[in-house]
Amino acid sequence: MIEKVLFEDIVATTNARPSSISVLKPLLWLVGTSKPFEPNVERISRTLGVSKPTLYGYLEYLERSGLIAGIMPYARGHKLARKPARLYIHNTNLLKVIGGHIRIDDPLGTVRETFFQHQVRSAGYRVSIPKKADFFVEDRHVFEIGGKSKEKKQIKGEKDAYVVRDDIEVGHGNMIPLWLFGFLY
Repeated sequence: MIEKVLFEDIVATTNARPSSISVLKPLLWLVGTSKPFEPNVERISRTLGVSKPTLYGYLEYLERSGLIAGIMPYARGHKLARKPARLYIHNTNLLKVIGGHIRIDDPLGTVRETFFQHQVRSAGYRVSIPKKADFFVEDRHVFEIGGKSKEKKQIKGEKDAYVVRDDIEVGHGNMIPLWLFGFLY
């Protein structure tokens, strides 16, 4: 499916040349094999041998095709005209395919965050990246994502803040089990 999207769909629906796929594929694998990917456009464009405007175009192609999800910082004005704060593979199924089989040594934080952002965005909620914590939903709710030992230190003092934990069955207080977000889809 990924090959079809890259070689057929993107080429047919954009002004991308088939030769640009040689850049799109490594870019997709870079995002898919990294921890929550905070793009350094200058460095990536230099590494891939393309200009920054071209790289922004390629990122847009990958996002519009449903292969990656770019999440903007929580900001106003000029900061929103820049690059996304983080890039994720669109969903955990694609993450597994692109990153290889999910193993014990894989960054589980990436898997958790990919799952959370996909479920919340698929339900139609607006998601951004705050200065503190992992996600800011609908400009109101702060979420920190982690395993069952995740603490509240990143959200301390924040209003409407929650810790979303993997590996727990039942939530309490402002602790929510990650699996519950699967019902949003």
